[in-house]
Amino acid sequence: MRRISLFLIACSAGVATPALAGECRPEFVESTQTVNFSSVAIGVGEFSRETFAIHVRNAGDGDCSATIRVRRVGAPLPGTPRYTLQSGATVFEILTDGAAPTAHSDLPVPSAPSDDRGANVAFQLTLPTEWGLQSGFYGEQIELALLDASGTEVDTLTLSLNIDIPRAVALRVVGATGDTSVARIHLGTLSSTAPTTSDPFGVRIWSTAGYRVSVSSENRGQLVHASRLDHLPYELDFDQRKVNLEGADSFLYPQHTPSLGRLHPLRVTVGPANVRAGDYADRVTVTVTAV
Repeated sequence: MRRISLFLIACSAGVATPALAGECRPEFVESTQTVNFSSVAIGVGEFSRETFAIHVRNAGDGDCSATIRVRRVGAPLPGTPRYTLQSGATVFEILTDGAAPTAHSDLPVPSAPSDDRGANVAFQLTLPTEWGLQSGFYGEQIELALLDASGTEVDTLTLSLNIDIPRAVALRVVGATGDTSVARIHLGTLSSTAPTTSDPFGVRIWSTAGYRVSVSSENRGQLVHASRLDHLPYELDFDQRKVNLEGADSFLYPQHTPSLGRLHPLRVTVGPANVRAGDYADRVTVTVTAV
């Protein structure tokens, strides 16, 4: 009798199960950020620039991508200085409430690591500080929204901007010879029969606040002979108002100036001159002070 033995080999077959992909849950490391513009310089071509960084991390496992969207919180106050917000080559278009996103409102964050520090995203705020600004404190808020890979908003960060525009003034004499600090008006040869009036000139003033203009005469409204043996009274008009040159006269302007400044015309009237021949002169000082 032949015996046939059948050996069955038990085995198992299975399909390998891949490891689960790391969960992507992007979030801001900070919830708020404050940028202060202080000690800014005012003038032609001036600007103030502040840099800061925010950090984006993955609250899940591994790396993941996200998008930062920039929008404004509320409406800006009237007169708030204009500024630009930039990150790398991206100059942001800051969205108003309910506005649709644009190509310039979003910034991709290609990799948000899961460590506590997260990815460093550098920003730059640039504030032009030329004439035309009004002094004072301005506060504004921008909201940074964080979107996951599906476009769902998952987190927000509030960026507070504090802008302090100082009181600043500048003055330049126009229509006269000389530089910005010392200028001369030549009346030429005076008439002995009729008053002599200067050619048009004035001062252009720039100010970020209301300002006071003070005018004083070294010789109290007298043109004095070079030998100081004779003198000749004269009149000075500022903005078509007669200046009291016997004392320190002043004029108040309660508003700040536009970007091109404000021109205040001046006029000198002398004579008729029935005095000793020779050269006569006086020094008038014009001082402007922000108030």
